[in-house]
Amino acid sequence: MKVAVEKRIQLVNIACDELIVPLWKGEEISQVYPELDEAFGGSLSGLQQDKEVTGEAKEITVVHGMSNVAAKKLLIVGMGEPGKFDFVAARNAWGRAAKTVVGKGKGKTVVIDLPTTEHLSADRLAQAVTEAFGLAEYNYEGYRQKPKRESDPIATVQILSADADASLVQAGVARGSALVSGTNLARTLVNEPANYLTPRALKDAMVEVAERYGMTVEVMEKAKLEELGMGGVLSVAQGSELEPYVVAVKYQGRDTWDDVIGLIGKGVTFDTGGISIKPVAGMEDMKSDMGGAASMIGALEALGQIKPKVNVLAVVGTVENMPSGTAFRPGDVITTMSGKTVEIITTDAEGRLVLADCITYAKEQGVSCLVDAATLTGGIVVALGHFCSGAMTNDKVLLDELMKAADVAGERLWQLPTFDEYRSLNKSRFADLKNSGGRYGHGIIGGVFLQEFVGDTPWVHLDIAGTAYTASAGDMQPAGGTGAMTRTIVEFVSSRSK
Repeated sequence: MKVAVEKRIQLVNIACDELIVPLWKGEEISQVYPELDEAFGGSLSGLQQDKEVTGEAKEITVVHGMSNVAAKKLLIVGMGEPGKFDFVAARNAWGRAAKTVVGKGKGKTVVIDLPTTEHLSADRLAQAVTEAFGLAEYNYEGYRQKPKRESDPIATVQILSADADASLVQAGVARGSALVSGTNLARTLVNEPANYLTPRALKDAMVEVAERYGMTVEVMEKAKLEELGMGGVLSVAQGSELEPYVVAVKYQGRDTWDDVIGLIGKGVTFDTGGISIKPVAGMEDMKSDMGGAASMIGALEALGQIKPKVNVLAVVGTVENMPSGTAFRPGDVITTMSGKTVEIITTDAEGRLVLADCITYAKEQGVSCLVDAATLTGGIVVALGHFCSGAMTNDKVLLDELMKAADVAGERLWQLPTFDEYRSLNKSRFADLKNSGGRYGHGIIGGVFLQEFVGDTPWVHLDIAGTAYTASAGDMQPAGGTGAMTRTIVEFVSSRSK
């Protein structure tokens, strides 16, 4: 889908498949779009008088052109109350419009009249439109013998802007396109079945992104992991025939390699639970247990396009957690790269072991802060459901940056505590730590386990177990992988650009 920006002209003369115009609640169509109302002989005002058009948020009214205007169809999109309008409201409104348009014929041209409002700048409005259509158009085809695309692609979305500075609108489109690319890549990685997206394949996907944008990449295979003493990664991987990898990608946006942001992603391509095997119901969704890695790879894709002046080290550990005669066991004691020993209580608390080694590696490379993303615990799903990701931190300033970035990106994020009482639950009788501190509060317990490896480095943990994968579809989200936190991470990194 191509997104173009054009100067606003007379709407009645625009030849396209779909002409989409916004309407605020309380606005009169006859005053905002007199030329359109006149072309339809006042019938648009009539629809408003009959309360078929109200301007309520996400309301869609479809009017067929019938030779009254050059467009084949006119869509009136409700923007809601101006005082409540923000980026999320804008994207949601355009997302509903996109859902109405997508899949209704191949190669469509869509023209959008960009609204003017004091509540949102022109670039943010354009970004909202671009994200809405790019996310709504996403389709994962899978491996059907006969492809059956659920929605047809749009050829062109043309944004009409009355703003004198068209470069602002263009900048919004470019940023939105980059964020869509990153999010949709993350979605696809999560949607891939585990027999296709093996640890090697996930490693290759990260390397491909790095090489496409000229980033420095290091792939650490099993021998190197053994040399580094990455007992967390190796222990999880030892039950599988598939080799583990740790991939480190450097994005250098500044002249000097300093003040480096560390991004860490959990890449468990399938999680059976190991010997502590999971119930059969829903186990097929455990292909999504690499959602944190997908978010980081998607973020690299977007950063490669946006090119912020900032330095990033992204580290992903990719393994498969399987039960076998060689699998690690409850009761085992392993040694992580940090030197800390961990008693294994359950082999289904494996992600934190992988992340522990990746965090240690990033710290040894001299990062100034750490942000990890992981489908870490079912406890976060119980606590926050499927609409909000959980955050834990040892540094309020860094968390405030992440929270602000989530706000800008339009993603939901909520802080959970890291009190010492929770940390004490990870103490072991036989090792420095144990990998499970019990059922109650285990979303927090999993997070504070990671904190033991962070030390004094400013750190935020993002648990996306409830948000990385969804069984229900929305206007901009088909069932499956969501790309959760990809846009937030990009916004956070970009906000540090100098």
